[in-house]
Amino acid sequence: PLPKDFANDNALLGDSEVVTVRWTKQETEQLLKQAHRAYNTEMNDLLLAALGKAVYDWSGSERVLVNLEGHGREDIVPDVDITRTVGWFTSQFPIVLDGSLGEGGHTARLIKRIKEGLRHIPQKGIGYGILRYLTDRNVLEKAGVQLQAQPEISFNYLGQFDQDYKGNDLQPSSYSIGVPVSTNATMDFALDINGVIEDGELMFTIRYGTTQFRHETIERLGELLASSLREVISHCVAQERTVLTPSDVLLNHVTLDELEQLVEDTRDLGELENVYALTPMQKGMLFYSLMDENSAAYFEQASFELNGR
Repeated sequence: PLPKDFANDNALLGDSEVVTVRWTKQETEQLLKQAHRAYNTEMNDLLLAALGKAVYDWSGSERVLVNLEGHGREDIVPDVDITRTVGWFTSQFPIVLDGSLGEGGHTARLIKRIKEGLRHIPQKGIGYGILRYLTDRNVLEKAGVQLQAQPEISFNYLGQFDQDYKGNDLQPSSYSIGVPVSTNATMDFALDINGVIEDGELMFTIRYGTTQFRHETIERLGELLASSLREVISHCVAQERTVLTPSDVLLNHVTLDELEQLVEDTRDLGELENVYALTPMQKGMLFYSLMDENSAAYFEQASFELNGR
């Protein structure tokens, strides 16, 4: 649980306030165009790494449960054409962030852990809601599946709105849309975090209930989020080469530690580009060489004598 200032179970939307966190155009451009090269990352990989570290520095909790929201318009199901549709196929699912930098305090390790954790979620998490809300409870109980995770933080990066408006006849309205939900409604999450890029600047809002948190507390969290993301951006931009993580290579089930050891063992030979499983013949060669080092199986030698010019 998050460290709340006041012992109230729920907060109403009418009692909520917002803290806004901003980054400069230069920082936003570095995040969009330079930072992802370091570890073959996507936007959420770096943003959630920064969030995990910020929450850890704020609360001391190494593992925090977060409700991750996505628009569901990625290429999830093959051969399904969604180009003639509008709106979002919103998907929400819980993830666990480990925001501690671990032994040695390496930002690199944090980014790799978050990235690999997200890559292990099948189909961008779109199946979680289907499983939780559209599957018969008896079927779930028989399968021993319990879906009771209740994150206190919701996170949603909405994307680059300013890019969507370029060359488009649509523009954002200057009129207020009003209140979309009753102010008497209970907040679904203790902290509702939403991010967007407008006018070339990344901006995040943190909505919180004043009956649960002091304004200074959430301002502190916002400052930590800002500094954590700046640290992540700076680290990634400074990397000279792309660093592989397990989801980048073709060999299945290789761990982060195993891949890092393999990179270290082959450093003298050059830069590691990929890792493959052995072919059946290579497996046979390895088997016989391990079983009997003096075995002549698979050993061939050819000699040639070259005469003349």
